[in-house]
Amino acid sequence: MVVAALLALAGCTSVPPGEDRVMSPATSASPSASSPLAALTVGTCTDAVTDGDEPAGTITTTSCSQPHAWEVASVVPLTGADYPGEDELRTLAAAGCTRAFTAYVGVDVASSPYDVTFVAPSESHWSNPDAREIVCLVGTAVGGLSTSLKNHPVVFAEKGQCLGAPAKGSTSYRLVSCASAHLYEVYATAKVAGDKRPAQAELDKLYTKVCVAGFTKFVGIKPAKSKYEIQYSVLPEELWTKFSDHRLVCSAGSPSGGITGSLKGAGK
Repeated sequence: MVVAALLALAGCTSVPPGEDRVMSPATSASPSASSPLAALTVGTCTDAVTDGDEPAGTITTTSCSQPHAWEVASVVPLTGADYPGEDELRTLAAAGCTRAFTAYVGVDVASSPYDVTFVAPSESHWSNPDAREIVCLVGTAVGGLSTSLKNHPVVFAEKGQCLGAPAKGSTSYRLVSCASAHLYEVYATAKVAGDKRPAQAELDKLYTKVCVAGFTKFVGIKPAKSKYEIQYSVLPEELWTKFSDHRLVCSAGSPSGGITGSLKGAGK
């Protein structure tokens, strides 16, 4: 379903921390028109929401089982007769949507590979009471999600996702499109069993079974003969009980970056 998105858009994503992505309000329809925000209820998934300096033209809602970019985690009603202004809306969203991310996804946004953003009414639509709400969205501008993020507390990226350079002041890799320049591509993951982090010897065996063997199958060449390297991620012991993402995550790529497209079958 296509919904007119006559909204101001801003981001309160954690990548990079504190950086807002601001969109100018759209003004192409009558303020008396039915508010498009009414179609965005908790659990609704959407395609990409236009970012940058251009106003949003449409937000397309879709099934969460189909490829999508964002999912509504919370709808925050706004009170007051006067339009609060974009700065105040960003302030309200930064607090409310960050809390909503944690409650909905099950992990805080700073620890997740996914982002949080929001849509809210432009001043020209404030006269419509149905538009007076902030809609908090969780997901990624990269898109390609095929499942709901509700109760999905992963810490590391997932199979098929590509990683760009960490944002300034952060050690976490950013999710980027595999079609654009990136550093690594997640090609295999494995659940690590047990309430306690396994001994390193056990992890080494799992690494060989999953990451090394998986690299050869995925890239088409043994790691020792490849120009690319394996990077793996697993929670350290001190975070094992804090987070439930007990996976070994294997990525192929290069710290120098510049990779475009998938490494599947690259053979080099």
